[in-house]
Amino acid sequence: MTFRPRVVRTWGYIVAGIFALACVAMALTLPLIIHRILDSFGFVVLALIVGWFCHRHASVEVMANATHVHIRNAFSSRSFEWPELIGVSFPEGDPWAHVDLADGDTYAVMAAQRADGARGVAMARELNSLIEEHSLTS
Repeated sequence: MTFRPRVVRTWGYIVAGIFALACVAMALTLPLIIHRILDSFGFVVLALIVGWFCHRHASVEVMANATHVHIRNAFSSRSFEWPELIGVSFPEGDPWAHVDLADGDTYAVMAAQRADGARGVAMARELNSLIEEHSLTS
């Protein structure tokens, strides 16, 4: 089972595309104005960096199977065995959910986002149900 956000995924790629088009337009028109090829190269590099950043945020997900849960956030990724997980919390005001770990720590779950509204909360609840189900069988 895989969980992915909808709003951040959609807008991340839209923003990356618009920014890339703007940077390419600047890279192509700038040499006509001030004749500096290095500036054009800088715009292309900036478009690539922003595109990578948007992609990292848009590609967050939670993948759960029979043996473990793999959580990929924007800049970190971690796998957990089912017994390591206690539950999911989605505190009011937080942008995304967190899994509560058996060692007392928490780990962010950027795939269940408040920006998705009821869908994000339902995703957190479904993950919590999976954790409860697997904790009974472990």
